[in-house]
Amino acid sequence: MQINRSILFLFVISLFVNAFTNSIKFPAGFHKGTGISVYQNGGHLIGESNWSNFENAFVYANAKQLCGPAIKNDEKVGRAAGFWDLAFDDIKLIKELGCNAFRFSIEWPEVEPIQGVFNDEVLDFYERYVDELIKNNITPMITLYHFVHPLWFEKMGGFESEENIALFVRYCQKVFERLGKKVKFWGTINEPTVVAACGYVLGIHPPGKCLRFTKSAQVLCNLLNAHVETYCALKKMPNGNQAQIGIIHQVLQAETFNPVFATNWLIGLMRKYTGFPLAQFLNKVFAHNVTKKFLKTGEFEYRIPGLTTVKLYNPDAPNSYDFIGMNFYSKVVFGPGPTCYPHQQMTDMDYPMSPETLYQAIVDLSDLGKPIYITENGVADAKDCLRENFIREYLSSVQKAIADGYDVRGYYYWTLMDNFEWNDGFSMKFGLYDVDFITQKRTLRKGAEIYRDMV
Repeated sequence: MQINRSILFLFVISLFVNAFTNSIKFPAGFHKGTGISVYQNGGHLIGESNWSNFENAFVYANAKQLCGPAIKNDEKVGRAAGFWDLAFDDIKLIKELGCNAFRFSIEWPEVEPIQGVFNDEVLDFYERYVDELIKNNITPMITLYHFVHPLWFEKMGGFESEENIALFVRYCQKVFERLGKKVKFWGTINEPTVVAACGYVLGIHPPGKCLRFTKSAQVLCNLLNAHVETYCALKKMPNGNQAQIGIIHQVLQAETFNPVFATNWLIGLMRKYTGFPLAQFLNKVFAHNVTKKFLKTGEFEYRIPGLTTVKLYNPDAPNSYDFIGMNFYSKVVFGPGPTCYPHQQMTDMDYPMSPETLYQAIVDLSDLGKPIYITENGVADAKDCLRENFIREYLSSVQKAIADGYDVRGYYYWTLMDNFEWNDGFSMKFGLYDVDFITQKRTLRKGAEIYRDMV
C-alpha cells in the first residue's frame, strides 16, 4: 500500500513535536497556571479608584506644560474583557488549557467602595468564584492589591501616608475572613517597586508624578511595610497558619547594547560625577536590590546620590513571607532607543525575548531561601509570531532551574486573555486567548496551543 508522502511527513513531524512537549516535566504539585487582574479584565463594578481617576486625567511634565492623555490613544478600561459578566464562563477556558492553578486579584474599590462600608454582595461573588475554581480542580491564588485602590483612599494620600497602612490591612483582613478557609495561596501586593517607580518617577501610572524620587522611596517603603503588617495580621487569623502568603516582586534587569551609543557616554558621566553607573541607577529606581535586601534583612535603604536617601529597619520583614512571587518578562537592552542584540527578537513591548535571563532571575531570588512561584511571565505579540517560541524557551529555562535544584513551585503565564494593559491601553496583546472587545468573543491563539499541550 502506498502512503501519501505529505501524510507521512506530517506524522513524523508530530512525533518530534510530541516528543518535545512531553519532555517538559514538572514536579508533583507544581502550579501550571495563568492569571488575570480583575480591573484589567473588567474595569469597575461599583467603585471608583485611583486608576479610573487617572484614565480621565492628563499627565503633566510640570505645573505648566501639558503632556497629553494618561493612557495611550486616550483609552478607558470600560468593561474590558467583561470579567464581571463572564468570569464563570471563562473558568472553562482555564480548564480547557489544562491549568491546575489560577491567579486573580480582589478589587479593593469594589469590596470597600466607601470607607468603612464593605460590600457583602461583591464578597459573595468572589466566594462563589473561588468555589467554582476549586470545583474544577483549579487552585486559586489571590492577589490582594494589584495597582488599584479606592478613590477615597487616594484622596487620603494613598500609600504616600504611613498612617493609611492600617486601612489596607483592615481591608485584607475582611477578605481573608471570608475566603481564608477556602484559599491557601495569597499575594499581598503586586509589584510594589513598579507602583513606586511608575507613579512617582516615570509618571505613567497614578498619580502621574514625575521624578519625585523621595516620594517614590517613601511609597515603596510604605508598601513593603504594608505587606509585612498584612502578613502578620492574616497569620493571626483563623486559617492563617495554613495559608501560604507571599509578596509579588517584579525582577527588572537592564544593560546597554554597545559602547559606541550615547547611553554609555551617560554612564561615564554618572560614574565620574556620582560614582553611580546608569544600570545601578535604574536598579535603584526600580529598587530590586532595595526590596530584596529588605526582605532578607529588614533593612530598607533607598539611596540615589545627590537626590534622596530613605532608610528604615523592620525586624519582622525577613519572616513576613512563605514564598516569593516573581514577575519576570525580559532584560531591557538600552541603545539609541528600545533595542536588542542580533540574536534576539523584539516583542511588542520595549524589550526583547530573553529566556536565559529568566534562569538568572530565579538564581538571583533563590538566595532569599523561600520557594519561588513565577506569578507572571508572558509576551506581548499582536501578530502571534513569537508566542510559541516564547513559551517553549521560557518554560525550558524554568525546567533547567528546577533540574539544577532551585525551588520553583509554579509558573503562571500572563495572561489568560487580552486585557487593558495599564498606560498602554488595549494595544498590547499578552493573552493566550484573543479577545474581541466588541463581541467579547474569546479565541485561543495558535501560538498559545503549545502551552495547552505542555501543561
